[in-house]
Amino acid sequence: MLFIFLGAQAIAQQTFSQRDPEKQLYFEKAEKFRRMKNTGTTLTVLGTTLSIIGIAVLLNSSETTTYNGSSTRTSTSGNPEGGAAAYLIGTACVGAGVPLWIVGGINHGRYQRKFEAVTVGASIVPQRPGITFRYRF
Repeated sequence: MLFIFLGAQAIAQQTFSQRDPEKQLYFEKAEKFRRMKNTGTTLTVLGTTLSIIGIAVLLNSSETTTYNGSSTRTSTSGNPEGGAAAYLIGTACVGAGVPLWIVGGINHGRYQRKFEAVTVGASIVPQRPGITFRYRF
């Protein structure tokens, strides 16, 4: 019975406890930049893979031109248009993914450190008597 009461008390205290708005802001920003970093990583990896596939398709494609007097006939084997499209899309993904990865990684680390930091402070407010001490964790 005592364990049930203590468990309910812990849940109620956690539910109704006051959260520091500054810590909440740091947490939200850290999550935003973590998602940005993961998106950048995914775009970079998939873009690199797509570019490599596009180059391989382009290298395996050939074009043959046949001249018959006054007429010219061109035939292609493989899919050079698809290879060029894959290469261009992959390069665009890498171009977008690398900055997202870098900016997201730097800012995620910055806000994660701020979120996990312990701050101590004191202030004197003229409207209230006394000194206010603050300890955030």
